[in-house]
Amino acid sequence: MKNLHYARSATDYLKLKTYRSRCSFKFNLATYPEEFDFTLIQEHGWYVPKNKGGTGTGVSRDHMLSVRFGYDNNISPEIMSHPANCKLILQSENASKSSACSITLSELEARIAEWNKKYQ
Repeated sequence: MKNLHYARSATDYLKLKTYRSRCSFKFNLATYPEEFDFTLIQEHGWYVPKNKGGTGTGVSRDHMLSVRFGYDNNISPEIMSHPANCKLILQSENASKSSACSITLSELEARIAEWNKKYQ
């Protein structure tokens, strides 16, 4: 079983896997050009795992409030997948960060309120 340090049991692993899928970012970055630094992508390219033919390096989308934190605290996937929770970082940084958060829930809620006011 993969990621045993994240899951306590096979059932927990399946629930986390489903939750993680529901929390994936579904928006197009180009819709919000003011919010994301595309130079990182130009310099390093997108992350493609080695098992998918890539180099295993590049840029990925990071959940600033981690998916694991969201799962453990029953946070809605809609909040977790909001563009205000997304940051572009090198995959190596994302992997080393693991399930750590770079933002608090209250900070994310404030960012979402600002984002929604600006874009909706």
